[in-house]
Amino acid sequence: MMEHKAYTFDFASFDVELRPILEKVLRTGELDSLIDFIVRHLENLSDPYEGEPLNENWEQLIESRDPHQYGDFALTKYYDPTQDIGLGYGWESFQKRFVYGSGLSESPILGDVVGPPGAPFDPGKLGSYFQSEQRVKENLRNLIRLKNNDDILKEAIKMLGTAEAANLGLYVTF
Repeated sequence: MMEHKAYTFDFASFDVELRPILEKVLRTGELDSLIDFIVRHLENLSDPYEGEPLNENWEQLIESRDPHQYGDFALTKYYDPTQDIGLGYGWESFQKRFVYGSGLSESPILGDVVGPPGAPFDPGKLGSYFQSEQRVKENLRNLIRLKNNDDILKEAIKMLGTAEAANLGLYVTF
């Protein structure tokens, strides 16, 4: 069973600063620009698994030297890995009840993939999704319209509401 993890995410900055680099590295496999990004922003990055600030020995933490793993570390510039607001294991129940069963055209608790077709960014190999600040607002409005008192729906509304209140996007990973 997969665990839905979600984090408030500075999508606007990511979209301008890291996304073009990440997409190029995913297309080409050339890591230099991504490593350079990490080195330049080291003081603003953390271990995506433990949340500890990175130090000059950060590369020893990378298990698989591929664009996904390096990107996982670079991405922490835009979110705090210790602040998971996701739906945990309840996400599958949400999907069954409120996406497949309600006529929503796409899942408001996921988002868009980043990267070239056939090679999206996915460090955990179970899915990674991004929502812009605007998309968070739209998804929140759509969920509120459902007017249902279900606990998992309340949790999804709370998750999106947290991101909206901070005027941030959302990063979702499994």
